Amino acid sequence: MKNLNILILTAPFGNGHKMAAKSLAETFKQEGCNVIVCDLFTESHPVLTSNISKTHNRLFSLGSTYSYFYYGIDKISSTRLINVYRMFGYHTLKKIIKEYQPQIIINTFPMLSAPEFMRKYQLGVPVINVVTDYCCHRLWINEDFDRIYLATDDLKEKLIKMHIPVNKLEVTGIPIRPGFEEEIDILEVAKKYLVDTDKRSILISAGAAGVSKDLDYVCTKLNKIEGIQILLVCGNNLKLRNKIDNLALNNVKTFGYIDEIHELYRLATIMITKPGGITLSEAAAAKLPLILYKPIPGQEKENADYFVHKGAALIANTSEEVYKHVVHVLNDEEVLNQMKKSLSNFYRSSSSKNIVQDLLSRYTM
Repeated sequence: MKNLNILILTAPFGNGHKMAAKSLAETFKQEGCNVIVCDLFTESHPVLTSNISKTHNRLFSLGSTYSYFYYGIDKISSTRLINVYRMFGYHTLKKIIKEYQPQIIINTFPMLSAPEFMRKYQLGVPVINVVTDYCCHRLWINEDFDRIYLATDDLKEKLIKMHIPVNKLEVTGIPIRPGFEEEIDILEVAKKYLVDTDKRSILISAGAAGVSKDLDYVCTKLNKIEGIQILLVCGNNLKLRNKIDNLALNNVKTFGYIDEIHELYRLATIMITKPGGITLSEAAAAKLPLILYKPIPGQEKENADYFVHKGAALIANTSEEVYKHVVHVLNDEEVLNQMKKSLSNFYRSSSSKNIVQDLLSRYTM
C-alpha cells in the first residue's frame, strides 16, 4: 500500500470539513499511503471562494436567514443549476488527477466535480463522501458516489427511506482528532492548566461562531455558583479574552487557542458550545454533556435536535437559559449521568481508522 495515492477534497466553510480531512489524511499515512489534501474551492477560484466564505459567514451570523440557504440546496439539486455546481473546480481537479493519479478520492465537503469527472472519462476511481454532520442534504447523497460514510444508524435509516442504495452506506461516525480517544492523566492535565480538581468545570468554547455574544453576562452569572469554575476558550479572539479578563471574575479562567483542546474536554463536567458536527463528535468521545447555544436553522439545528432527542444535550436560546440549564444539570446527578450514558450509547469510536480500513479492504485488494 506504500504507493497508494489518496486525494482528499475539502472546503473552507467552517473548520469541521478540514479537520475531518486532516484526521483521515493522518490515518492513511499511518497505513503507508501517499495523501494530498486539497481545498478545491480555494485552489480553483480563490477570490470567488473568499467572497462566498464571507457571505456564508454573514448568513450564518444572521441565524434564521441561513436556513433559506441550507434548505435551498435540496431544491437546487433537482434543477439545472446543479449542473453549474457539478463543474465547480472541475479543471483544477483534472490537473490534480492527471498529475497525482489517485486510486481513491474522498470528499469531506459535498462536491460533485469528482464523480462528474469519473463519469465523463470512465476512469473507475472510487469517489467517497464522508458526511461531517448528524444530518445531510441532497448534495451529499448524489447517486454517482461509490460510498457514503455516516455518523449514525438513524441517519442511515433516513437515507434508506430516501431510496439511497444500502450497499453504498456505512456507519462509522465522524472523523475526529485522535487525542479525543486517547487516555490521559487527569491530575497532570489539571496541573498543566492550573485547574482546581475539587471544583466542577464548565467548559465554554467561544471560538465557535455565535457563542461569544453575551459571554460577559454568562460568565458573571456562572461565576456566582459555588463549587464550580469556568474554562473559557477564546481561540484567537483576543478582544473577547481581554474583555472577560477585565471583569476579574475569580472562578473564570480564560484560554487562547489550544492545540490539545481534548485535555480540557476531559476536565469538564458540562460544555457550552455551538452544535457543529465535529465538536459534537469530540464531546461524545469525551462523554461530555452539552448545552448547545442558539443553534442556527440548518445543519446546526438538526445536529442539536438529534443530540437532544438522544438525551445527550440541552438547547439554550438565550443567555439566561444557559445559566438555568447549567444549574439544573449540576444539581441533578441523575440527569448528568444519563446524558453521559446517552453519549456513550450512540458514539462511534475510531471513525478515521474504520473508514480507512474499510476503503483499503474494498479498493486495494
